[in-house]
Amino acid sequence: MFDKKSIAVIPLVCVLVIAGCASKPVPTVLPEPTVTSIRQQPTSEVFIGIPPIQDPLVQFENESVEEFVARIAARDISYSRTVLIILSQLKVKGTVSHGVPSGRQDVQQCWFYETYSNRACTNDDLERYFQERSIPKIFFAFVYSDGFESLFLVEHYYDGDEHYFTEYYRLILETKDGRWVEKSILPLYW
Repeated sequence: MFDKKSIAVIPLVCVLVIAGCASKPVPTVLPEPTVTSIRQQPTSEVFIGIPPIQDPLVQFENESVEEFVARIAARDISYSRTVLIILSQLKVKGTVSHGVPSGRQDVQQCWFYETYSNRACTNDDLERYFQERSIPKIFFAFVYSDGFESLFLVEHYYDGDEHYFTEYYRLILETKDGRWVEKSILPLYW
């Protein structure tokens, strides 16, 4: 019934039919769009920069800037625990890369803060600290001021579980109504 020529033509016809079907677009039925309500979420405030201090300290009337910085360090760094706070001076003006000098010879002025009280430190306090290292200490140094803002570097030295730790901070004060006010105190990472 079929000869050899017609059998050879059948695969060719099949290929043409399949190719023709493939070239015709197949209609696509998309589902009807459904409308759903999107609940509005409250927008969060994004903060970029230095977070404001919730309860900034303000300089007392007859308090020096150095005493004010010592009071900030006692409250915000030592959390009112016993601490020796020492004013030092940067050895190289204009550079903070060497940190705050913390040797006995670098002491310019110092305060001894105990829970809810403070006093000027004595030579005995300094000797005890530098010989035994039994008292946590905070060294700070003035870095820069433009009259409206001042920058201080602060280093906190304390014992903890077989190791001696140091934390580094940057303290910025600003003037408001003729007094210095704590603007920010942030940790530094070297």
